[in-house]
Amino acid sequence: MQTVLVGQANICELPLVAKATGGPITAGTVRFYLVAKDGTNAGKWYQGSDTSWQAAEAIAGAATHRADGHWYASLPSAVWTRNVAYTLYAKESGDLHIPVQDHILAKIEALDVLIKAWCTGKWQLKTGETDVYEVLDEDGSTPVMEVTVSQSTPYKVVTIL
Repeated sequence: MQTVLVGQANICELPLVAKATGGPITAGTVRFYLVAKDGTNAGKWYQGSDTSWQAAEAIAGAATHRADGHWYASLPSAVWTRNVAYTLYAKESGDLHIPVQDHILAKIEALDVLIKAWCTGKWQLKTGETDVYEVLDEDGSTPVMEVTVSQSTPYKVVTIL
C-alpha cells in the first residue's frame, strides 16, 4: 500500500514484469491508471490529460522507467482527496505485462499539519453541536480534528479525522 499526501503532487510507483519471461519490463510505453474506491469520485478513473474523473477507464499518466522494471509517475495535487482510497494499476502498451496494482490512501501530513492547526486557533463549533469543536487546517475550511469537551471526565476527547 502506498500513502500519498493531500495538497501536493505525489510520485506513484509500480513494478512491471513480462508475461513471457518473468523478467522486468525496462522499456516501452507504460501508462498508469487510478480509480477512486470511495469519496465523491468513487468508481471513477482519473484522466490526467484534462484532470477530470471519468466513468470509463482513463489514463492517469505516462510512467517513466527508474530501474529494474520499476516505473513511476507524478500525479498532481488536484487528484488527491483526504482519506480517500484509490487503486493504482499499470499497463504496458503491447500487453506484455503481468497485471499489477497497488492500493493508495491519501492522507494529510499528519503531525505537522495537526500541530499547526491546533496552535493557530482556527476552531469552530461543529454544525448542530454544542460541545464538539472542529479544528481547521491552515486553509481555514478543512476540519482535521474534532475536540469534544465535557464538564466531567474525560474533559476533552480529541478525534483525528
